[in-house]
This record gives sequence, C-alpha cells and structure tokens, in this order.
Amino acid sequence: MMFSFLLTSCLLFFNSFCFCRLNSRFHHLSINENEFSPHLLLSFNLPNSIKSYQLVSSNSQIHQYFSIENQTHLYALEKLDREYFCTEQLCSCLTSCSIQLKILSQPQHQIIFVNLTINDLNDNLHSFRLNEIQLRIPENTNIHHRQCYRIPIVEDKDLPETNQMIYELTGDGSEQFEIEQINGNDLCLRIRGQSLDREERDRYDQLWIIATDKDQQQAKMKLIIQVLDINDNSPTFATNLTKIHLNETFTGELICVRAYDPDEGNNGRVIYSFDHFDEKLNEFLNLNNETGCITILQPLLLTSIDLIPFLQLNNHLLLTIRAQDCGSRMSSTLPVYHPLELIIEDINDHKPNIQVRQIISSIDMIRNNSQIHITENSIGLLAMVTVEDIDQGIYGQIQLTLMIQTSNKKHQKAFQLKPTSMKHYKIELISPLDHEIEPSLALFLDAIDGGGEHSRFIINIVIDDINDMKPHFEHEYYHFITNIQSSTTTFDSTIVGQVHATDPDSSTNSLIYSLNSNLFHIDPQTGQISLTSPLSANMTDQTLNFNVTVSDGQYIGQTHVTISIEGLNHRPEFERNEYYFQIDENVPVRTIIGQILGKDKDLPGTRRGELTYSLRSITPYSEFFFHTSHTGQVLVTRIPDAEQQHLHQFIITVRDHGTPPLSTDAKLTIKVNDLNEYCPHLVNFSSEPYIFISRQRYLKKSSIEKFSYRLYAFDKDISDQNNITFTLLSSKYSSKFHLNSNGLLTLEENLHENPSIIELDYTLTDSFVPEPCIKQDKLIILIGDTTLDRDRLVNDYEKQVETSQHHRLMTQKLANNKRKRQETIIVFLTFSLSTIVIFIGIFSLLFLLCCRKQNKKTRQRSITTKSSSLINPSLLDDSKQQSPHSFITDCNGKSSLLPTLR
Repeated sequence: MMFSFLLTSCLLFFNSFCFCRLNSRFHHLSINENEFSPHLLLSFNLPNSIKSYQLVSSNSQIHQYFSIENQTHLYALEKLDREYFCTEQLCSCLTSCSIQLKILSQPQHQIIFVNLTINDLNDNLHSFRLNEIQLRIPENTNIHHRQCYRIPIVEDKDLPETNQMIYELTGDGSEQFEIEQINGNDLCLRIRGQSLDREERDRYDQLWIIATDKDQQQAKMKLIIQVLDINDNSPTFATNLTKIHLNETFTGELICVRAYDPDEGNNGRVIYSFDHFDEKLNEFLNLNNETGCITILQPLLLTSIDLIPFLQLNNHLLLTIRAQDCGSRMSSTLPVYHPLELIIEDINDHKPNIQVRQIISSIDMIRNNSQIHITENSIGLLAMVTVEDIDQGIYGQIQLTLMIQTSNKKHQKAFQLKPTSMKHYKIELISPLDHEIEPSLALFLDAIDGGGEHSRFIINIVIDDINDMKPHFEHEYYHFITNIQSSTTTFDSTIVGQVHATDPDSSTNSLIYSLNSNLFHIDPQTGQISLTSPLSANMTDQTLNFNVTVSDGQYIGQTHVTISIEGLNHRPEFERNEYYFQIDENVPVRTIIGQILGKDKDLPGTRRGELTYSLRSITPYSEFFFHTSHTGQVLVTRIPDAEQQHLHQFIITVRDHGTPPLSTDAKLTIKVNDLNEYCPHLVNFSSEPYIFISRQRYLKKSSIEKFSYRLYAFDKDISDQNNITFTLLSSKYSSKFHLNSNGLLTLEENLHENPSIIELDYTLTDSFVPEPCIKQDKLIILIGDTTLDRDRLVNDYEKQVETSQHHRLMTQKLANNKRKRQETIIVFLTFSLSTIVIFIGIFSLLFLLCCRKQNKKTRQRSITTKSSSLINPSLLDDSKQQSPHSFITDCNGKSSLLPTLR
C-alpha cells in the first residue's frame, strides 16, 4: 500500500513537471482513491503574462474536493472515494472514474483541462445480499444431468478487476455438494457423488458459502438444503413374530403389528388390512387400519360352529396382514405381507357334565341333589352314570370318584363304582343297607378333568324301613318304690312307675305293653304301671317281681320289674335347732370342724331311715369354704381367713330317702378365730419416715406454741386394729420427748445442743393374748428453719444411711471372704490328710500282701527241704558241709545271711 502511494506521487510530480515545462493545455493525472489529503496534484508556472490560475466548475461539490492554492498549485482537499464519486455521478464509472477539471489562467483567460483518473482500490468489504438462503431439492435428483441450483454471488462496490472472489462450501454434509461461479452474477450448486436420500438425511442446515477476496477478506452466507421426499420405499414390518399362542376365552387387544415406511407424509403413512379374509371372521377379529392392532371381539372357542371351518389342525388360525403406504397411484410402491398364525389353546372352561339314570326302582334320569328310595336289605344295580367334558386334550380327560357320606363302616362299603366304557359308569349296591343304623345317606360323584375343573353330583339315598327288628326296653331291669300308706289312704289307681320300649323300625306304628301280675296293671299304650287294689299292711318292706312284655305285632321284647313296698315314713329331726362351731383361721383343707347329727324313727336299714345332709349358705361366699359329708361331718374346703370373713352362717338340711322323701332344717354358725399373723405398723408415712420441726416456730425462746405430732398405727389382724400401744425407748434424746400410749409425740424440753437429725426408737405392741406382737422401729426427727433445710437434711440422712449400709455390706463381705478362705483351707487340709491316709493304707495293704506271699514261699521251701532230708540223709550232710550258713529273703526279694546255729 505504501509502495503504491510513493509511485503515484512520483508520477504526478513528473507529469506536472513535464506539463509545466511544456505549458500544455491538456493534462492527464491519476490518483488512488482515499489518498491522504491535502494532496498536491499539479503545479503551474507563472510566466510574465500569467498572474494566477483559477478552478472553474459548475458543480459546487468539485470545489469541496479540489482547490488551487497559492495561485499555482492544484490540491485534492479531501480523500477521494471512487465509489462515492460514482454514486454521486461526479464521474463516469462505466470503465473507470475520470473527472475533468477546468482551470482558468488570469488574465489571459485561457482554459487548461486536467483529466484526473481515480484508481480503484479494494477498500470495500464484500457481502451477500442475504444472511441465509434455503433450497428444496428432491431426493431423486439425477446427478448425471448435472442440474444446477443458482445462488446469488456476493456484492462488492469495488470493480471486479480490482477484487476477484474465490467461493467455497463448508460445514456438515458439504462433501455431498460442490459450488462454482458461472457466467453472470450467480453461483451454481451441484450434487456431487450419489443422489440424495431423504430417508438417510432429510436436512442439511449447517452449510456455509464463504466468499474470499484477494486480501483474504471473507463473507459468509448460511445455506439450508431441505431434501424433498418421494415415494421410493415400501413399508417394512418391524415384528418377526409369526406365531401367537392364546387361550380360547381371550378377548381384547391381541397384538399390534407395526410396519414402517421411511417416506414422508402420505408416502410414509401405512394402512393395514387382512389379505384373503373371510367376512365371517369379522365376528371374531378386527384389524385397525391405522394402528395395525388386532382385537379379539369374541372368544375363539374351539367348539364354535362358525370358527371350526377356518381352523387347521383343530386349533390353528392362519392370517395374512397386508401393509400399503398412501402414496399416489403414480408413485405407489408395492405392498408387503406378514403371515400370522394364531394357535388357540384350549382352556378348561367347561366343567364335566354328570348325568345319572336310576335303575334300581325305575329307569329315569334324576336331577342333582335328588332322592332315590332303596328298601333296606336289598342289593343290585343302582344307577348308570355318564360323564362328559367338551374340552379337548387333557382338559377333556375326566376322573370320576365316588364318596359315601355315612357314619357307619358297613354302609361305607355297600356301594361300588365301576366303569363300563370311556365315559360310562355304573353304581352297584353290593351289600344290604340297614335303616336302623341310619335312615339316609348321601353319595357324592366327583368328576375332575385334567385342568382341575370339578363337578359334583349328589344322590341322596333314602333307606325305606321294613319290620325286621324286635322292640326293646330302655332298661333291662326296672325298680320302682311305692308306699304302703299312699296305697291305702289315697288309692285311686295309684301309679307305681312307667316302662318305655322303642322299636328301631319306623314302619311300626305302635307298641303294646303287657305284664303277668294280679296286683298291678299296665297301660298297653303308655307303659304306666299302677295298682289294681290297695296293698295290705302285712306287705310292708316286701319286694314284688314280675315281667313286662312289649310287642310290635311281629316281634316281642321283655324286661324285669321289681317293686319295693315301703311302710310309713317319719320326718327326720336334728338334735339341736342351732349349731355353733369355732375354728382358727388358716387351718388346712379337709379339716373336720364338727359333727351334725339327725335322728329318724324309721328303721336304720331301710331307705326311710337313710339320712343325708346338705348346707345352704346364708352369708355370701360361705359355700366355697365349708362342706358337709353324707355322715354329717362339716369339712373345710378352702383355707379360711378371719381378715376376709370371720363369720359364716348356713341352713343345714337333713333328708331321708323315703317315698316321698322328708326333710328338716336347722341353723349352723361357724366363727373363724383370728390369729396374730401381723404386727402393727405406722401409717403416717407413705414414702419418707421423717418428722420436721421448725426451729423458728417451736425452739425459739419466744415461742409459745408447743410441738406435738400424732402417730397412727394399724394392724391387719381384725382383733388388734384398735388396741395398739406406743412406747418410746431410751436413747440420747428420748428424755426431751414424750410419747404416750395412744401415739401423741410431744417435745417436753428445749434442745440445747441444737441438733439437726435425731433418731428416736419406739415400739408398737398389739393386744393379742397370750403372745402379743412387738415391732421396734425408728422415728427420724429433722430440725431446721425452712423446708429447704428439710430437703437438705433428708439428703444428708439418706447419704449417711447409704454409707452405713455400704460399710456394713463391706464388713459382711470381708467376713464372708474370710470365712470362705478358712473353709477352703479346711477343705484343702482335709483332702490332703485324707489322701495321705488313703496312700498309707494302700501302701500298708500292699506290704502285708507281699509279706504274706513271701512267707508262703518260705514255708513251701522249708517243707521241700525237710522232705528231701527224710529221703536221703547223706544229701543233708553234704548240704550242711557245703552250706554252713543259712539265708533268709525279705519282702523286697533280698537275701541276708543268718548266723550259724550252735
């Protein structure tokens, strides 16, 4: 740039010099635009005839940019912008920008023409007219035709010769395109390589066209290419599923098949339909044309008559789904097909059906839970059973069982179920039924198929009775008692008793009773036995026996009746009208309190003379503590407690066993004596056994009020509750206080030592005779000014007691440890001495055994030597000569020499 400026200045200077020298009327100058100003363009000479020069122009703007200074120098006052001069039409810009300046010389009035050419520089930044441009290119554009998509070039105010542009395409996907400048004012965009595929990429929105001039200045414009779709793809099914298992009761949406078409709009819109589809199947299936979802409208029952013709292999339904896009007919693609096989699985949706036909009495179909009458003692074929299940496979396989609801083992084995064919069975009665055992029973036919479905058929068997059982009495022996007095004084068919017989046969309408006695009569319908005439007095305490017979018209039953005749019954009496017993509390159970005796004028050996006793309590809960035996002894049944209840009252009754029985009442009172079980105790202190004395209130010299405190005691023993005596024991401060026998504690003298805590020992004595209970305890007296002092003294005392208890426990623990050590030493010494004694005893025993054994051997050796001497005396002499000494062996086996015998 600097070099160009210097070169231009030199040329101007040279031209000016030459023209000045030649004094030419025409001057041609050139200057680069935007030179620094002011800038000297031309200098004129001043010959004698010319005094000055003057710029003349009709355009006022010329004078703004050019001027003659010092009458001879032509200057450019401002920077000269070629593009501005062209715009303002100050110069002609067809090829170059030239301005003709007219200069007038004075006074000659001669015009000098100066032609100034403004040279163009690359001083303007080029730019695209638009920041962004969009192109829409179909994906099937034929690249062989090299179609061109025109794009406007950049705009630059500078001359094209001055600034030549280089264009390039950059960005994501730029390799798919190429760009070049063609003749004219446009760029050409072409597709490079293979054709565009919208399904692979439908938009290029990151492309930039960059224009670079020779000064490496750049301008950018964004290029967006939208790839237009054409219907060039057929739909493709996304699922590979060809078989679907479903149960026959399924309804609802089964499956949604999906076919995808990568094309756009209607070209990619897929519709679905069944191919070669019978209209009858519309009742069962529906295919949504838009979603491809197959819906089961009603169950695909394998037993459906409308569905069976379309099934293959009994449960296979073959379907073909057609997928076609919605492109125009001119551009439509081929449809695609997807086979789908529905395998309908039979489910156990039917229960077994049981049908029973009665055979034994009539050949009729019977309903569930109905009755069949069977005469007892009959056998044979009972019924025929048919069982069916319309399910297929294992669900149609049925297992039939017979269950008999009866409580009798004989009837449990009376029926048998036998198969006659695959679905047919028979029920046989193989042993007779007995109405007397049970009048009815139930048969349960349970059918269960392979899927677990269960059906039950109930047959109620009614066993019709026949007269095959004889009647029988409730008892084999009856005993009735009548009174001689009632039979003579109030005789009016006196009823003695009643017998009762039953007949297991329900067919028997009535039973007839009879007996073989002249003194008694029996009602043939009810079985009541009554006297035919009054009994004589000489029959007292006698017994009459006879038989009673019952008949059902075919069979008879018999029982034995005994009637005892009793004499006149007298009322029993007590020895006293009222009984009174005493007993100490806490006596054990079954303790005998006393004896109650009644007397009766009747003979002791008879029922009239047999007496029994009973108690009826008057006071509450007394019946739980006492009881009377049949002999009249009153016994304890629960341990009595005088504190709970010390007095029990009863009504005692003595009763005989005559006909009718007679009784007499008397009164019984039982007193429970109190024992001294409990010792008295204070009740003033519920939690803390402390008595507080206010020093300001009672112990000052000016105090008038005297301290007193009432102690209250209680004894759980009922006899000692109001007779408790208080006694104050001797102690350090006992002389200062006084405690009377009723429990009033008073302060008699002032406390000069002013103690804080005082312990007073006292005793409580009850009045029990002969051994009263005496309880000794302490009263803790706290002396202070306020209640705060009381709390502090309580804490101090409790700590003192705790320390004392701890010291006592430690002392006791040390004593226990010392005693344990002594016991351990004694045990150890005893064990040691016992061990030593045992060891000595064992050693002594072994020593004695060894000595005894050695003595035995010595005796045997002596006997052997003597016998040898008797046999051969010479040997004895030789032995004496050879062995002048004798040896003895001790218990340890050692031999020692004995002295020679003299």
